[in-house]
Amino acid sequence: MSRRCSSFILLVFWSWLAISVSAFAQPSTNAPVLVTADTLKYDQSLGIVTAEGHVELAQNGETLLADLVSYSERDDKVVASGNVALMQQDGAVLFADYMELTGGMRNGFIRDASFLLADNSRGAAAYGERKDGNRTILHKGVYTTCSLCAKDPTRPPLWQLKADRVEHDQEAQEVYYRDATFEMFGVPILYTPYFSHPDPTVSRRSGLLPPSYLTNTYFGQAVRIPYYYVIDDNADLTLMPQFSTDQGGQIYGEFRQRRQTGEIDLDGSITKVDKSGNQQDGGEFRGHIRANMAFRANDDLTWGANIFRASDDTYPSLYRIPDYTTRNALTSRVYAEAINNRHYAAINAFAFQNIRTDVAPDTVPIVAPILDYSASTDPGKYGGYWTFGANMASIYREAGTDTRRLSTSATWTQPYYAPSGEIYTATAMLRADGYWVNDLNQSLGLQTDSNGSEFAGRVVPLVALDWRYPFVRDEGTVRQLIEPIVSAVITPYGSNSSRIPNEDSLSPEFDETNLFGLDRFPGYDRWDGGPRLNYGVRAAVYGQSGGYSELLVGQSIRGHADDTFAPGSGLDDQMSDYVGRLTISPGRYLSLIDRVRLSPNSKLAVRRNELTTQIGSNTSFLSITYADVADTDFLDDVGDQEAIAGTLRMQMTKYWSTEFRHTRDLGDRGGSLLNFAGLRYTDECFDIVVFAQRTFTVNREVQPDTTIGLRFRIATFN
Repeated sequence: MSRRCSSFILLVFWSWLAISVSAFAQPSTNAPVLVTADTLKYDQSLGIVTAEGHVELAQNGETLLADLVSYSERDDKVVASGNVALMQQDGAVLFADYMELTGGMRNGFIRDASFLLADNSRGAAAYGERKDGNRTILHKGVYTTCSLCAKDPTRPPLWQLKADRVEHDQEAQEVYYRDATFEMFGVPILYTPYFSHPDPTVSRRSGLLPPSYLTNTYFGQAVRIPYYYVIDDNADLTLMPQFSTDQGGQIYGEFRQRRQTGEIDLDGSITKVDKSGNQQDGGEFRGHIRANMAFRANDDLTWGANIFRASDDTYPSLYRIPDYTTRNALTSRVYAEAINNRHYAAINAFAFQNIRTDVAPDTVPIVAPILDYSASTDPGKYGGYWTFGANMASIYREAGTDTRRLSTSATWTQPYYAPSGEIYTATAMLRADGYWVNDLNQSLGLQTDSNGSEFAGRVVPLVALDWRYPFVRDEGTVRQLIEPIVSAVITPYGSNSSRIPNEDSLSPEFDETNLFGLDRFPGYDRWDGGPRLNYGVRAAVYGQSGGYSELLVGQSIRGHADDTFAPGSGLDDQMSDYVGRLTISPGRYLSLIDRVRLSPNSKLAVRRNELTTQIGSNTSFLSITYADVADTDFLDDVGDQEAIAGTLRMQMTKYWSTEFRHTRDLGDRGGSLLNFAGLRYTDECFDIVVFAQRTFTVNREVQPDTTIGLRFRIATFN
């Protein structure tokens, strides 16, 4: 229950009333009190001050209105009656018929009270009491965050909470309810003889959280009941036991800690179930653990870890582990990074849990450590600068190739801006790589007969020149740009020896982002050798209001074909594929990005096409993502892949909206992958979503699954 919920028991605003009325009775209060009334009398013999008729007391932005207000010095009693209204500085208003305070404002009574808070929540009580300056007790109270019907204010709101007795203990910082009933549309749907929650002064306290309900093909009927435990000011723990009809019980837990020097997020789960899906006493334990930790030793040095392990490969998908997506492996990493001015250094260690059936577990590598270092000098007199890089990696397998690698490079870059507007960038680089390899085999890229240990190395020089000539023209409120780009790269062939394993460059992606790159391989183990010429053109239109459109197309020409690149990569022939990107964003309600790769030898056959577009605003929009990827020989013969995904969200009325999602495999043997439909109602006090989802994934025990669910949030009780 949120802090706003406790506003229910604070409707009497005793402290506000005491300040305002006591200030009237005791003018020595520091803040001045403005008093207006039709008549103001003081009975000296009885010691009673009386203000009558349109009484108004104002102090510190708060205003008390009443027909009559009196203060008895002898009895130390303040009485306000007749159309009592207290208006608070934040916009909250309290209404009552009668109120009195005694004992130095420590005790009191109020009758026929109602209130309207600044967040539009409202409530009422038949009468209330104030005792010992610490406890506030309301009788026959009602509270809601819903607005009343304008045509018939007597109609029950969408929901309301009624309680026979509500007590607020300020010393214990707790609110207690007796005989409480939760109603919707005036119909009682939930009753409890007793419950409690912290008051607004408490930011965090241990206790039960709202439960959730799920029904689907795998679990059957499932309910999760979370318990939140506050460890200290910086740490907490949430335990979420789940009980399902088909899969038995599961415990899910999350630990969080935040400190000035870093943060820790841990989550894990465990269950005992038979993998066939039937409950058995002799089932096996399944679960996961995940940790994300980041710490700062000082302004320059950070370190941490990202750990993700599961009992088996299908568990995270079956049990809907948050933020989990289907992948080839679960990755665990420990790292440290240092950044100081133009220097960067990092050390990493990786471990992988394979989730593919066609990969033997003992061939999955452990990478520890990987060391990276880079540095650059300040630009010289003519703008030239040096960059230096180094990388060291050690890769170990129980069965298969073990690799130790050391790579270093030094690069000099000299830009030049010609008076005509042309931009030249000259680059010279020298790179050296050394490898110590055990049991090299062809599964890592190239065939070899070596089964022992050996050393391999290479030294690769490179020079490059990049030329650009941007033409810019202003046409009214539009700026137009046309920029031809040409780069020449000269580096020797034959740098990829069969004695060098390929661990990190198995699947290069050729696209517009690396068209003008010095090396199109993503890692260190393969080098983009041979002289080549890259050319392209960029055209753009920029509007004054922020809209724009951009087009980039280009191609790469090599000295001759290079079998280092796999067939279908787009770089295996002398003439590369054409690559391009089109971006259209004329305004906030339309965006389109289309990235393509076309074969120059097959009548511009599509090798890759990725389209992402969104039309509409944040509340009502249509989003479409389309991908068409030709078959490649990078790793596996998976064939051509073509799929489309769309999301349609519509705000039908002020309160009602709907959402549809569909993902479909467009291949010859494809079909639906995901169907989702949801209906949502949201107003100032209530939010409910009804949805149905169907997934079609098949992966051993992961089978097509249907989920029908209901999620709701009641304002205040969230």
